[in-house]
Amino acid sequence: MYSSLTFLLASAVAAQAASSSASAAASSPTSNPYIPTGISDSCVEYLQTFNDDTDLATCTSTLLAASSAFGPGAPNAAGASKDAIDSALTSICSPTTTSSCPQSLIAGKLATFYTKCALELTSQPNKQVMTMYDTAFALLPFLQSVCSKDDDGNYCVHSTNVSSSAAPAVASVARRDSSSDATAYIPNADTINAQNLVFLGITGSEAKSQLCTTCTRNVLTNYISFQNTANYAPGFQQSLLMRNEPTVYNGVVSTCGAGFLTNAVQAAGALGGGSTTGSSGALSLRAGASGGLSTLIGALVAVLIL
Repeated sequence: MYSSLTFLLASAVAAQAASSSASAAASSPTSNPYIPTGISDSCVEYLQTFNDDTDLATCTSTLLAASSAFGPGAPNAAGASKDAIDSALTSICSPTTTSSCPQSLIAGKLATFYTKCALELTSQPNKQVMTMYDTAFALLPFLQSVCSKDDDGNYCVHSTNVSSSAAPAVASVARRDSSSDATAYIPNADTINAQNLVFLGITGSEAKSQLCTTCTRNVLTNYISFQNTANYAPGFQQSLLMRNEPTVYNGVVSTCGAGFLTNAVQAAGALGGGSTTGSSGALSLRAGASGGLSTLIGALVAVLIL
């Protein structure tokens, strides 16, 4: 398991390194691989502002710093032990890291994101914009989930159901002017959904002894509690990274009983609807970007691989 997880962590570090080297070129929408063509002016404007957001950069920089030992050429690039993974998690889950990403910050950015990119998230869905929205939405509950521990004090990620042969959870994205060799990355929705990575591999169909655990309760509580604060505006059937949440939730309630989850989570269990348009597929673009978009996406990918 650790070799595949480490590969994804190394990919996240490579993404950040590429984004730093391409910072000057990424200052305009035409060179920024995270700002696609064919979207509304209001969405382009917001994504550029989002990309330059210093608060988001502060939020995610500590996550990326914690993954530095897994970058290309680093000692853990080809594989990592449980101790190495735990060491990275200790850094990622430290109060210094978590306090730099307050819930109010992310919830506020999400509300404005939806207002400015409403067409791209609903009636005229743009896969790349939707992936960025999902990335921002999943960041905090996912961070909380990978930092959660079981009854024995072990990180829940060590009991994940993710296959070691899974396809990469990141795909490269390319700049439209193709003038740089730098590479940026974006989550691969196909792999993330196939492995249920944002839910630490929990599918809702596991045997009772495997499903009805403290880790399962923690993961669902993290996501649904956050959704009480920051409504997932497009509806979960529209989500590219989290569309399996209703299935996971219903499976847990069916197998573990209604009393398994806390009252607060049960009350929030009516998850958003919406019409699905299918999975995103692997985005194939090439180049680099800087600022909030690249660091936020890199941060989620970095946490995913642990």
